[in-house]
Amino acid sequence: MKSLKRLSIFAILLTFLSCQSDDNSNVVSQKFVHKYGFDMSENDWESGLKEGVSTTVLENGVTVTNTYNNNLLHGSTSYTFANSSIIEKNYVYDNGTLIRLTSQDKSGMPFKEEVYEPNNRTIITLWDKGGVPISIEQYEDNVLINAKYYKPDNELEASIENGTGVRIKRDRVGEMHYKDSVKKGKLKARTTYHPDGQVKSTMSFNNYLLHGEQINYSESGDQLMTMRWDMGKPDGMKTTYKKSHISSEIPYLKGLKHGIERHYHENGRLAKEIHFENGKKHGSHRTYNDNDTNIQWFYKGKEVSLKKFEEFSFREKLVADKTTYFDMIEKMDDKKALQE
Repeated sequence: MKSLKRLSIFAILLTFLSCQSDDNSNVVSQKFVHKYGFDMSENDWESGLKEGVSTTVLENGVTVTNTYNNNLLHGSTSYTFANSSIIEKNYVYDNGTLIRLTSQDKSGMPFKEEVYEPNNRTIITLWDKGGVPISIEQYEDNVLINAKYYKPDNELEASIENGTGVRIKRDRVGEMHYKDSVKKGKLKARTTYHPDGQVKSTMSFNNYLLHGEQINYSESGDQLMTMRWDMGKPDGMKTTYKKSHISSEIPYLKGLKHGIERHYHENGRLAKEIHFENGKKHGSHRTYNDNDTNIQWFYKGKEVSLKKFEEFSFREKLVADKTTYFDMIEKMDDKKALQE
């Protein structure tokens, strides 16, 4: 969540800066009004002390209104939807410091507010389409500290206190997207949901990295996939299912395929067996047909003949500098590698 929060703030700043940097080629019209109510020319506005409101209409139909005091943004800075008077984003400044950002939908209903307080504290409030709070979250130094989450009927559903508890993510129509277990401000586990409320997946985390078992489910509740993670890397057997039967078994070791990968027909009969070593095909690749078996051979990812595979495997045991040897294999001509 810490990284997600940082990305959110970064995106907001980029949006704001891009709007602020519109050059004159994107401007349709501008108006400058001093805080005492009289109009000013652009030259007077730019050369003097900015005190009042500037209104800019851009080619894309967005109207930007900035309020200044003593050359600093102070009060409201707003951006409308294109070709509309309805405000999409409204920034509130206190002598150049952003203290609040409110986002609205095209009906003018606010759906998100971010309040920036001293000591790196941020309060984020989300509302549904009816104006009922979805969540109120408080961050300190970009870490989630306290929060309250509400059902569509405004009943408290979950909360976080002192960085520990349950976080809920619902959209504006009340649909549950995921439920998080949070401890000391860090994500520990997540459960995602299908639109009908059935569990879609369960997974656990360590230091924001997938760690432990992940299980994916269909809308009917059947398992679709199980696998294990070790600090963000697949480690162990990844098993996929189709119609409640095993579809594939793929072994991983520290993020790389390692071992025998197997694929199955719907009737359970073996369809393929592929040998991997450290992420590369190494050994036989067998495809089982009704009447025969097609076999290909690979050596460190390179397709070779059976004779070459046996030869290279024997020579590998004798070669001291294996790195140079493997480089030679990779650069070998494909036709030569397949020659008996």
